[in-house]
Amino acid sequence: MKKFFAIMAAVVCLWGCEKNEIFIPMTVTLASEGQTMTVETTIQPQTLDILDYDGNGTNMPEYDAETGTYTCSYLWLTASISESSFKDEKYTVVLTAEKNTTGIARTLYVGGRDKNYSDSMEVRQEESHEPDMNLQIDPNRH
Repeated sequence: MKKFFAIMAAVVCLWGCEKNEIFIPMTVTLASEGQTMTVETTIQPQTLDILDYDGNGTNMPEYDAETGTYTCSYLWLTASISESSFKDEKYTVVLTAEKNTTGIARTLYVGGRDKNYSDSMEVRQEESHEPDMNLQIDPNRH
């Protein structure tokens, strides 16, 4: 009987627990040519950060008092949140990716904290399919 109550308690807890996604959506893919996209978030703008898989990056956004905008840039990605974008309990995050000339797909993580949670979204950028025009071919190679 104790097992039954323990199972029921777990089911009720899981049923009542709400997953709080602080970025909507939690994963985006940007074009290799470079792209700007907007997503919604509940994070506090001053907690905005961009990190790589190893935790390297920037976790201190610059604040422009004139525009009321918090901005982080790391490697190929810039993320910004304007205080004036707050609507329906959410901010709008503007993500801007530079053109991908690496020839491989790449990923960074945009994160932050809302009142109760800390989380990050995955930002991917497609690989470039353009040939590298700087490729040097050795004429002596057979």
